[in-house]
Amino acid sequence: MERLDLRLVEYFVVVAEELHFSRAAARLHIAQPSLSQQIRKLEGLLGVRLLERTSRRVELTAAGETLLVEGRRLLQQANGVVQAVRASGAERLTIGFYGSAATALLPDVLAAFSDRCPHVQVSLRELLLGDVDDVLSGKVDVAFTRLHPDQCDVEIEIISSEQRVVALPANHPLAKRESVTFADLREESFITNPMTPSGEPPPRWLAEQQAHGLPGKVASEASSIQEILTLVAAGRGVCLVPAPVACDYPRGGVCYVEVEDAEPALVSLAWQRECRRPSVEAFVETAAEVARAQACASVA
Repeated sequence: MERLDLRLVEYFVVVAEELHFSRAAARLHIAQPSLSQQIRKLEGLLGVRLLERTSRRVELTAAGETLLVEGRRLLQQANGVVQAVRASGAERLTIGFYGSAATALLPDVLAAFSDRCPHVQVSLRELLLGDVDDVLSGKVDVAFTRLHPDQCDVEIEIISSEQRVVALPANHPLAKRESVTFADLREESFITNPMTPSGEPPPRWLAEQQAHGLPGKVASEASSIQEILTLVAAGRGVCLVPAPVACDYPRGGVCYVEVEDAEPALVSLAWQRECRRPSVEAFVETAAEVARAQACASVA
């Protein structure tokens, strides 16, 4: 017996669903005489009559009813095989992000990259603040970070910057102010990102504190925005955070106040220095383009 042709099964299923050759032919974008010929070929192949045809109507035989059920199942399985094979051969990118470093950019970047490289499958992973191990190991291909160039052993490209605010307990004496300066925060203890392996506070954070005449008192360290805000709400300390945190993480017990003399927070992309394959390069370029477009829109 000849092997069953899936194309013939598809033709039959459409005819069986429409019970009308003209409508079925239009749906399949083929000529009606050709469709009739293909159905007769299928009946000959199977050795059974699938349809009862008169000048007025088309009806399924018992064999036709069976083939409609099994044919649909067969076509669905065949489509599943195609999708599985394509998925296994598709290129993948894992995109990481630290805290608030991508909240304003990431949705638009993902949409633009999908349009640019529809064959690349993208997955997301939130990373612990201050931890670049997943980037260094290759578990994450590109990460949205707050890193500066040469801050660690990865490739860095700065794509935008954001104002910074201080997160304060709601009952803090400065919480009602519209803005503060570092001088106003001189007596505060700060919640920082995880300390370095040496046990010292993050060098860039400490340098900023000292540049503004603050002693750099650390109240606690935290590995995520949620940890930071929980500690702030509990009165354990204050924390300088990028301005988008105030919009993206509204929280009872926490107030956000602008810091007039704080340097902006950078948004940068990080990836392995030895690994800039075309999909990584395309993602970096897309993210930079979206960041520039957002910056222009905000100015306008």
